[in-house]
Amino acid sequence: MLCDHLFARTPVQRIQAGTHPENIAEQKSLEKAGFMLEGIVRSCEFRAGRWHDGYLYSRLRTDPPPPL
Repeated sequence: MLCDHLFARTPVQRIQAGTHPENIAEQKSLEKAGFMLEGIVRSCEFRAGRWHDGYLYSRLRTDPPPPL
C-alpha cells in the first residue's frame, strides 16, 4: 500500500529494498508486494566478522501492480 501511495502522490520512479539471501520470508513478502529481484550485491555488508552478499529488489512506477 505504501508503494501505491508513493507512486500516486509523488514523482518517485523507483522504490528499492535489500534483504539477506537467507531471509526467504522477506523475499516472498517483497515479491508479493510487486518487487522484482534485480540481482545479488556482492560483499555489501560486514557482519559477524565477515562480508555477506545481499539481494536487491525494486519496484518501478511502470511495473504492473501486484495481484490482490
